[in-house]
Amino acid sequence: MSKQRPKLLLLDANALLHRAWHALPPLKAPDGTVVNAAYGVTSVVLKMMKEERPDLFIACWDTAAPTYRHEAYEDYKATREEKEDELYEQIPICQEVLEVLGIPSLEKDGYEADDLIGTLAKKGEGGGYHVRIVTGDRDALQLIQPNVDVLTFKKGVSVTKLYTKHEVLEDYGVPPERLTDWKAIKGDPSDNIPGISGIGDKGATELLQKFDSLEGVFKAAKDDSTDIKAGMRKKILEGEKSGR
Repeated sequence: MSKQRPKLLLLDANALLHRAWHALPPLKAPDGTVVNAAYGVTSVVLKMMKEERPDLFIACWDTAAPTYRHEAYEDYKATREEKEDELYEQIPICQEVLEVLGIPSLEKDGYEADDLIGTLAKKGEGGGYHVRIVTGDRDALQLIQPNVDVLTFKKGVSVTKLYTKHEVLEDYGVPPERLTDWKAIKGDPSDNIPGISGIGDKGATELLQKFDSLEGVFKAAKDDSTDIKAGMRKKILEGEKSGR
């Protein structure tokens, strides 16, 4: 990391809130309010402030309004469970704590927290910051640049891993900018993205290593002269619609 650049820390607050909700027991305040997720978020934020010492720290939130993704793809996240009211009632508590700590909370109807983070990361890097994204959502890995990295939660809210381009290549076999294509091929049940039936992580990696992009994979499958096994070619051609 460039020591000359000030550090901008971007927190995917919703991703952390959900992770803390599932990782911690149902702690209650004296008045009976469930505060386990708020406690987890606060603990992580205090730890980040101490260990990362950011020059600027921003928390990004989802809103209840549908996003452009739902308009473009109506099944987007359709399989996700309805969260209990007790979880969402902790959001104002978290935002109040963040305000006391001097950390602004950003949200915008029609956009998810990771959309805001993507925009801020680009602007931050362009503005001379080294940007570190703190999230439990691996989708953020596609945002990695020379001065943008991602700190993800591996277990609960206590174990983390820092990702740069090197770690992405090591874990996925493709660079950060190809992770969207990788996900489109192999699918992602958490976002209700079907992918191409019969092709998993390894197959998606091998295809992208060979043909560079999602479009390159489809183009190669339609060209009988390319070196693709018959079974794989059939899967790609039959799954083109779902893979897009």
